[in-house]
Amino acid sequence: MNRERSMYFAGRDKEIGQIKKTLEGGGNVIVPGKYGMGRTSLIKHVGERMKDEWRFVFTDFSKTPGAICNHLLSKLFPQHDLDPEYVKYKSSRFRIVTLELKDKRKHVLVFDNLAKLTPPKSDLLRYLTWEKRFQFIAIVESFLPRNDLFLLRVRLDPAVVINLERLCTGSEIRFFRSLSEQHRLHWTEGHIKNLAEITGGYPLRMTEVALRQLRARGIIESRAASD
Repeated sequence: MNRERSMYFAGRDKEIGQIKKTLEGGGNVIVPGKYGMGRTSLIKHVGERMKDEWRFVFTDFSKTPGAICNHLLSKLFPQHDLDPEYVKYKSSRFRIVTLELKDKRKHVLVFDNLAKLTPPKSDLLRYLTWEKRFQFIAIVESFLPRNDLFLLRVRLDPAVVINLERLCTGSEIRFFRSLSEQHRLHWTEGHIKNLAEITGGYPLRMTEVALRQLRARGIIESRAASD
């Protein structure tokens, strides 16, 4: 998550608390939801808030088990300078659970874009969870079959499922009112309610609208200038 999105992350205080409590209690987290609910943004935001003691490592779970392991291997053990193209799947999988972690923070493996739990991916989860070396967060697509979700919960047990829904109007209004007060924008209640209405309770849309408003006022640099 870039710095701007982290600064103006919208809502989800309850869910943030649930995720932190679950991880600190030794559990895993499953986050289902539709596109636009801000699932990945939420987890990145939590990771940023917990970074002093925890390290969140993200990987795209829509890829093959071999590609997932090679990516994790390169992120977790950069000191070994391993070329993923020449490390076979079973070897990379074995190294993930046996090599020494130089970073002494607690590690959370975040599996993003989990849309289908095939037998090879289920077997990979079983392997990675067996040693209790890592904790896990699975960001699940809303169309994941029910049987796959059940199996995922078995593999990640103990796991808490946190379903993300659209934010209520009250949360949207509080977010934009706080933004106005923070930057002395002097927005009227009518304007704040209008912003809340057009975002429709979608956190990603709320963040985009907030950033657009702040760029228009020159409070933050335009995207083109900051790229």
